[in-house]
Amino acid sequence: MTLTDFDPKRCADFNPNYDFNTCMYYDPDDDEKVCGYCKNRARYRCLALPSYPIPLSTSSVSDFLTCHYLYFLKAMRGVIVRDHQKSDALKMGVLWDNALQYYLGDNTIDLDSIINKYQIREREVAKVRGVYQAYKKLDIQIDPGFTLQHKFNINYTPFAKWSEWYPGNIYVTGVYDRKYLDSFAENKFTGRPDNYLDPFFIQSQISTYFLADPSLSFCTMEIIRTPDLKSTKSFKDESPEALCERIYQDAISRPSHYFLGYDRKTHRYGKRYYRSEFNLDEVKARFTHIFREIHEAKALDGWYKNDRVCNNVLPGFSCDMLPLCRTGHFNDEVFEIRQRKTNTETKEGV
Repeated sequence: MTLTDFDPKRCADFNPNYDFNTCMYYDPDDDEKVCGYCKNRARYRCLALPSYPIPLSTSSVSDFLTCHYLYFLKAMRGVIVRDHQKSDALKMGVLWDNALQYYLGDNTIDLDSIINKYQIREREVAKVRGVYQAYKKLDIQIDPGFTLQHKFNINYTPFAKWSEWYPGNIYVTGVYDRKYLDSFAENKFTGRPDNYLDPFFIQSQISTYFLADPSLSFCTMEIIRTPDLKSTKSFKDESPEALCERIYQDAISRPSHYFLGYDRKTHRYGKRYYRSEFNLDEVKARFTHIFREIHEAKALDGWYKNDRVCNNVLPGFSCDMLPLCRTGHFNDEVFEIRQRKTNTETKEGV
């Protein structure tokens, strides 16, 4: 497969149905007002219906702001990196998220299956396990009355109609890590904790989550620092089990280093942000403009590449799609096409 297969103007399987409005391969979304999917597993969203909107999310907005072609590949063509090819940092984040959900009551999670699916190396598993054991030993307190992985859908009319082919309402989807009646909590397992300590740099995600529910008054960012203990000198031959134990001992001896904001008296950690700290109107207006720009890009084939960010899509990180853009070759060992999510699965990241 090559990049010529990703030409948005062509669809080899386009086969209009009896009313010539959709295709025989068209698979409608649960909400028929948004763009549906293609039944051909080599594709994702339908490319033949440019007037139908695609729901936004904080991650897809970030992709579009970074590079229009990145958005096209991920949101429309459904190109994703295979789980086992993802970075170690991302794999540890996934493992931690699932371990915490399991600890908080989701007994449907099979951590061994996740480790096998992502092919997480033993040393990365040991790092997460060491922090997890410290989390339990420190008896970290979590307020009761929450819902895990609570999905939301924002649907609103933009403040202006910009053309006669205006596509309708704006749809924004997302998932709270942990939602309460008056607040929500987001958990981050990261080697760059400072990225989550400034409201300016988290405003896109947090403002969106506040917009989804007017009753939410604050957010707690529960930030965990990825262990950075080195296996050098006397530790160069240590086993994963020994590394896990060393991280565990280090975490319980200085918990605030790992669990940012940890209070020894309350056994809680995290940083609280209030609704009033964010300019929600500005973020909502930005959704309107980005929604318009995406719609125009669909109509005008405006999926141009931003090569200024290929090697720095995030500080110090290259874009996952760089090999695809550089060589024009779709490597089946590295990439795959996302399959349609059902209404029982999250739409975050679409």
